[in-house]
Amino acid sequence: MSDVVQLRGVSKRFGDFTALDGIDLTVSPGEIRGFLGPNGAGKTTAMRILVGLLQTDGGSVEVLGGDPWRDHRVRADLGFLPSDPGLYGRMRGTELLDHFAALSQREPVLRERACALLRMDASDLARPVRTYSKGMRQKIGVLQAVQHDPTLLILDEPGEGLDPLVLAGLVELLRDRRDAGRSILFSSHVLAEVAALCDRVTMIRNGRIIGEGTIAELSDQQARTVILQLVDAAAPVELPGCTLIDRTGSRVTLAHHGEVRPLLTALAALDLHDVRIEEVSLDEVFMDYYRDEATA
Repeated sequence: MSDVVQLRGVSKRFGDFTALDGIDLTVSPGEIRGFLGPNGAGKTTAMRILVGLLQTDGGSVEVLGGDPWRDHRVRADLGFLPSDPGLYGRMRGTELLDHFAALSQREPVLRERACALLRMDASDLARPVRTYSKGMRQKIGVLQAVQHDPTLLILDEPGEGLDPLVLAGLVELLRDRRDAGRSILFSSHVLAEVAALCDRVTMIRNGRIIGEGTIAELSDQQARTVILQLVDAAAPVELPGCTLIDRTGSRVTLAHHGEVRPLLTALAALDLHDVRIEEVSLDEVFMDYYRDEATA
């Protein structure tokens, strides 16, 4: 099956400012793709192009087999949560959801299930939107995006302002959609959420893609931390793929790159009280990528 999202060499400028500088981005059917970057990196601009709210200055865009800027059919099969959704405050929650369902020309077949997972009950939906807290406004923003079961969900910071219980429901909801064959592109600053959900991650900075791959692939490019507690504090330590970070008494801390099997074989030959191997977290991958970019 062909990709549901294809950006090829896409550029976008606002006056003298280059928001996107020739980026490539794809999302496959049934994939959850994380889109990571600091504020101002270009994530929101790319998402607005994908849903037909902005036109590119260069490159090509294909979403669900069409051009979102010109093809209204494409837009009807999208679900979009902007970073700051503009909601009609005088409408009650149910009225607002009905309004968005009418715009999509699709039945809100997932509303009940999504409301349950996001802990949004009938009394909440009966209230005017202007009375909602920030978290409730975020929940109804997610609901309007997902309720009509779109083929492609594009979500800009969907976990923003949600408490842990609701965030867990959001994760379950998005996994359900992926398992049903839907595709999801979402940005997030909650890296644990990204690690729990994403098949692949794309990293962007200053309008350029600087890294892409599965979380495992990106993590493999970074060093594991190996912490040894030696029986003999003076014993020599030479391990394959390791460089010394610190040695204090019988405690030795090393950075390890490469295959783990030779490391485990060598560790088995050492006389140790304890050993700990810490896998790289997505937080560390993210920080290393952007630290390297900032000092380049």
